[in-house]
This record gives sequence, C-alpha cells and structure tokens, in this order.
Amino acid sequence: MTGEIAIEIDDNGVGSIWIENPSHRNAMNNALIEALIEAFEKLSADSYCRLIVLRGRGGIFCAGRELRDLRDLHESTLEVIEAAYRRLRQLNEAIYYCPKPTVCVIEKYAFGLGATIVSWCDMALAEADALISYPEVHHGITPAPAVMAMLRGLGRKATMDLLLTGRRVGMAEAVELGLVTKSVPKEALDDALSEIVTSLLRGSPSAIRRTKEFIWQSEDAAHRSGMASAVDSISAGLASPEAREGIGAFLEKRSPAWAR
Repeated sequence: MTGEIAIEIDDNGVGSIWIENPSHRNAMNNALIEALIEAFEKLSADSYCRLIVLRGRGGIFCAGRELRDLRDLHESTLEVIEAAYRRLRQLNEAIYYCPKPTVCVIEKYAFGLGATIVSWCDMALAEADALISYPEVHHGITPAPAVMAMLRGLGRKATMDLLLTGRRVGMAEAVELGLVTKSVPKEALDDALSEIVTSLLRGSPSAIRRTKEFIWQSEDAAHRSGMASAVDSISAGLASPEAREGIGAFLEKRSPAWAR
C-alpha cells in the first residue's frame, strides 16, 4: 500500500479528512478506498463532528485511481472485480449519505475517481486554475459510479459530454455546469473555505441532518409523495428542541446554543 488517509477534528467540531499519497499525486488505491470509507463512517458517527472537509495533501486533490490497481483487477476473476466495485459503492454511500455536510476542496486537479468523489460531496470549493475530468473511457473503463450523482446535478447532455469525451474542464465552466460550487484564486482558497465552514456551523445540526435526509428522499420520490414527506419532515423538525432553541435565540437576539 502507498499513502494514507488522515483525520483531524478541530475545536469547533470541523472534521478534516486528508488524502495522502504524494508519490501518486494522491491517486486512490484499494487500501485508501477502504481507509476513506472508515474515515467517513467514523466522523459520521462522531457526535462532536459538525461537518466534514475532504482535501488532498500537497496542493493536489486526487489524480484518480492508481492504474496498477486497475491492471491487477483486469487480471482477476469477475468475482474479485465485483467485490472491488462493491467497496466503491460503499464509499459512495459513506459520502453521499453522510448525515453531516461534506465539502471537498479541489486543488490542481480532480481526475477519474477524484472527480467522482467530488460529485458525491454536498459542496465543492476549488482553486480557479484547477481542472476536473472523467477520463475513464480513454482507458476502456465505464465511469458508471459517477452517473447517478451527475444526472441529478448536471442533466443528461452535460453528463454525456463529460463522460463520453473525458475532456478536462476548467473551474469557470465547472461552476457554470454545477460540478463545483465555487472557485476562487489559490491564495483565497483557505479564506473561502473558512466562510463556508462558518456558515455551516451557524445551522442547527439536527435541521441540517433532516434537510439532507429529505433531499435524499425527494431525489427518489414523485412530486406528490415528495410533498407528503415534506409535511412529515418539517413537522418533526419544528417540534424538535433545536427548533425551539433556534426560534427563541432569534427572538431574544442571541446566538443559538450550537453556533460556536
């Protein structure tokens, strides 16, 4: 195995997950995928953690997947290949269905699996000169793990364009398409991340969790059943202790208890 996944939690409950594989430009391998699943599951279950920031060490987000892993898979049985991609599905679920807000920070580039992970996170902040691409078809691979999230966020034609051409996309276009939330000059990246984190910490943890849960339900629901779920969701939220605290804090012109 090369590289590691590091976890940090600051005094405000901000969890940071770092991809560290400098000899391969932070490309992912099977062991790192396992470690990333464990990291997201650990922080998801940690009541002190309020949100998760995913970054790459050394000024690079993620160059994709180590091709030697894919070569080894190519020489394996179908059962071994399916088991590897089931782990990738577990990574998708650990990130996409994480109950805490997830923010990835793109530096330099996010290619292949790196770009797919970006599509699974709630928000993506990037340096203006970064690039993102899904080049799997150039290597004879189907980029299926990214498809569901891309169709929900981008639409069919943009998804077809990016996945079938594998072209590299600059951040101005990535923001316009909806691949990335915001891009800023490299020197402003940490300040922009701090602004996002501060905004997220102002939110009620239970309200944020319920909002994410309702978004997941809505993605899989018809309009009528989705609106019925909305009634249940907002009713349960309004009856919660955090809602009472939030409304009371507003009326009393003070910060709510969770705002640090």
